[in-house]
Amino acid sequence: MLLASAVVVWEWLNEHGRWRPYSPAVCHHIETVIRSDPRSASVVLGQVDSRLTPYIIDLHSMHQFRQDTVNHIRPC
Repeated sequence: MLLASAVVVWEWLNEHGRWRPYSPAVCHHIETVIRSDPRSASVVLGQVDSRLTPYIIDLHSMHQFRQDTVNHIRPC
């Protein structure tokens, strides 16, 4: 019997209105945070990819925030 593995791909909306996938490692991290505490408020992306250090995902609003700028909010 073959068992299928589910893969979750998280994406963010870029400035051109296109959805861009996060890397598999980042997607895995997001899912791990959610599974470890379903009431989690946010995910710090820099914990898994240093290039994403300024970014946080607010899980309640489903938006990505860039902490080092004022107006960098994107749906995810």
